[in-house]
Amino acid sequence: MSADLIAFADRWRLSLTSDLSQYAIFAIGFWLIVWVLLGRVLASRKIRPETPPARQLVLEFIVSLRSLAIFSTIGALLFMADRAGYLPGTALAASWGWGWAIASFVVMVIGHDAYFYWTHRLVHDPRLFRSFHRRHHRSHNPSPFTAYSFDVAEAAMQALFVPIWMVLVPTEWAVVGVFMLHQIVRNTMGHSGYELFPANAEGKPLFGFLTTVTHHDLHHAEARCNYGLYFTWWDRLMGTEHPDYLERFASATRRVCGVRKLVRANVAAYLLAAALGAGAMMQDAQAQSATRVHDDWATRGLGGVVRLTPCASNAAHLCGRLIWLWDASEVAPDALGSLILRDFVLENGEWRRGTVRNPEDGRTYSGSIRLEGDVLRLRGCAGPFCQTQVWRRLSSIPRP
Repeated sequence: MSADLIAFADRWRLSLTSDLSQYAIFAIGFWLIVWVLLGRVLASRKIRPETPPARQLVLEFIVSLRSLAIFSTIGALLFMADRAGYLPGTALAASWGWGWAIASFVVMVIGHDAYFYWTHRLVHDPRLFRSFHRRHHRSHNPSPFTAYSFDVAEAAMQALFVPIWMVLVPTEWAVVGVFMLHQIVRNTMGHSGYELFPANAEGKPLFGFLTTVTHHDLHHAEARCNYGLYFTWWDRLMGTEHPDYLERFASATRRVCGVRKLVRANVAAYLLAAALGAGAMMQDAQAQSATRVHDDWATRGLGGVVRLTPCASNAAHLCGRLIWLWDASEVAPDALGSLILRDFVLENGEWRRGTVRNPEDGRTYSGSIRLEGDVLRLRGCAGPFCQTQVWRRLSSIPRP
């Protein structure tokens, strides 16, 4: 099996694991916490009196697994394109620093909202609805599990936003990770069936430019309105906002009896999103670190190139093979092509508990690896005595 195919398969597995984990955390989390644990506190904010049947929830979860497989396939292909050098914007964005990282995230969210609004309206065309969007609207009364319950064509169409965006706009992978976390939070919250957004004293949304749960619930109820995902401005500009939206929102939020319950409901909703988000961000950072290390690395002084891949014996571990040397006479005869890094385990964002074999003398040391963008720090230790080498991602080194 070629190195590229192994890298693709590994990236697909990691993408699927990350996407599935985020979906499960938020879909199950919102269902468990909002519907079960906080059911009584938030009972007055339940938008519809009826509750979706268990069969619907199970079917939505199963269909969402198919959508996640499609997302992961497109994500893995995008990663391979970046690995092959077809996405120069990722490195360019990294060189622009934190200011651009924050700005690019904000612009990406705004861009995605526009993309979603217009593709969403498109698939409501009767000629496309049955093939693209019917599955999603089978959930007439949505649940948190509805978030990714898509037809195959719609799942692919929504997944294509990130590749299109990364081709057009320099964006770091870390920003994409935060963006994906943001969209699943808003997606599961928007399908939760409980109005979790705060209201002002007049009963209107406190942040009127944001879509609320009531906003999207009306779309599932009546279909021909409220197409926006994050923001209300496209619906208002194009005249597609439901005429009774503000009245319905006020009805859902004013049913809370007393200021104390209102505060408890709002605080509970936002603490929920923050708590779940922290866990998902840690998991996503772990997956990103695991993926980015799988590449070819130039050793100190460009003396050699080591290819880091999942170990053949355990794909969750990291191994490194020496694939090129500037001067093969300086190492043992069997060093070229051999594994010099074995069985590193990812723990808290750092690869640890592996072994390092010195190709010059064959001695073995305990080791750890820390990844810092396109720089890799390999630390080898013999007892209390340690030494660190700095390697660089081969693709990041300018070519003459």
